[in-house]
Amino acid sequence: MKKNVLEISSFSNEKLKYISGLKDKKNREKSGTFFIEGFREIQRAQVSGKVKFEYLLTCPACYLGENEEDLVSSIDAKTILVPKQIFEKISYRDRPDGLIATAELPDFSLSSKTKLSNDPVLVIEGVEKPGNLGTILRTAEGAGFHKVFVADPRLDLFNPNVIRSSTGTLFTLDVFQSDIKELYPILQNAGYKTFAVTPEAKSLYWDANLKGKVALVFGSEQYGLSEYARSQSDQYISLPMKGVADSLNLAMSAGILMYEVLRQNR
Repeated sequence: MKKNVLEISSFSNEKLKYISGLKDKKNREKSGTFFIEGFREIQRAQVSGKVKFEYLLTCPACYLGENEEDLVSSIDAKTILVPKQIFEKISYRDRPDGLIATAELPDFSLSSKTKLSNDPVLVIEGVEKPGNLGTILRTAEGAGFHKVFVADPRLDLFNPNVIRSSTGTLFTLDVFQSDIKELYPILQNAGYKTFAVTPEAKSLYWDANLKGKVALVFGSEQYGLSEYARSQSDQYISLPMKGVADSLNLAMSAGILMYEVLRQNR
């Protein structure tokens, strides 16, 4: 255990109220900090070098593994030790693993100086559901998509559900938040071919040439792609639907297309 550990046994403590409050967007916006829960998520945030930690809340009675103490010792943060009943009250999870951190909100904004390589990239416009975005990020990491552009999101990137469902890959990937009208010129100037994935497209994804500098563009769960994204994309592609449903879940669709890109570029 790190030295200078503060032990708190009452939930009425202001520090604990502050940490618990970061589960709400309004408190994240007000403080400029956010809430990271879980060994894997905190470790990946640390390894990324993108996160400046503030507090580290620990509860050894909730630990699930054997490496928690090593992680606690390696993080530069004010460490607080709490009993299990307090930790469970603050936790966002049904089965907490004894680690919660707070940190300054990192800057994920897009810059005209953002460097693009020849690797495929993913664009998600207007995403609404935190679980979908987190799953997409986790899949992107697995499929070798190192850059993900979240354009005009209808959610907070630092929602605990995004972090949890991404298993911390929100930090290990290059994730950028931008306006869709700011993003397209950057992709076009870098020589990317943009593929708008939309149910009404007549061309199926497996017939498209997805090799090289490709940007897959997906719209929101409810509204799909904006008119701007449609008008600026080079090609429309779709997934075949053989049943009564007219579309797939956003995260599933993105996963299928990303792995098709991986297959074609293998």
